Amino acid sequence: MDPTKIIEVTPAEFAAIVALFLPGFVSLRVDRLIHPQRDGGTGQNMIEILGYSLLNAGLLSWAILQASKTLSASPPDYGLLALYALLICLIGPIVWPVGFRLAQRWAARRGWIVGPYRTAWDDFFSRRQPAWIVIHMTDGSLLGGYFGKDSTASMGSDAGHLYLEELWQLDQDGKFLKVVPESQGAIFRPTDYLWVEFRRDD
Repeated sequence: MDPTKIIEVTPAEFAAIVALFLPGFVSLRVDRLIHPQRDGGTGQNMIEILGYSLLNAGLLSWAILQASKTLSASPPDYGLLALYALLICLIGPIVWPVGFRLAQRWAARRGWIVGPYRTAWDDFFSRRQPAWIVIHMTDGSLLGGYFGKDSTASMGSDAGHLYLEELWQLDQDGKFLKVVPESQGAIFRPTDYLWVEFRRDD
């Protein structure tokens, strides 16, 4: 028996395999960009990839069918085939996780389900809400800063790392006095502080 015959597939069959697994991988990557979280391992990732791929195949079954017909034609219309491939392997897989996360947050705000974030830290900083921050350091001192559009806070498994774009001087009562001259902000690690206090950006 010729061993090459065991894995021989037609172009249409190969396209079907790609259409089944590649979209799930794209969707998972997009989902992790939207909602960073601890890696659940290969098994969990494969389940999510398969789930997104099946969703994509179900909602875009008409496009997959048309792409198969186009590929089987002689000669194939490669321009039309490229459009179907773009829809099936890129556009659709990007749309599904975005739509899912928007729906999840919408339902969570109405109290129908638990929110997507496991910690208060991730929930607050995911809103990108500007705030004045007082950091209570482990040595008992206080540091003030401004969390704005150029600031960042790590989330998921690396939560707790914080970059503040402005560092401010505080008085003994924690009142903001003035920005530290020539400061370009500061980075704080979880081991640097005990807790973080937020104040409104009025």
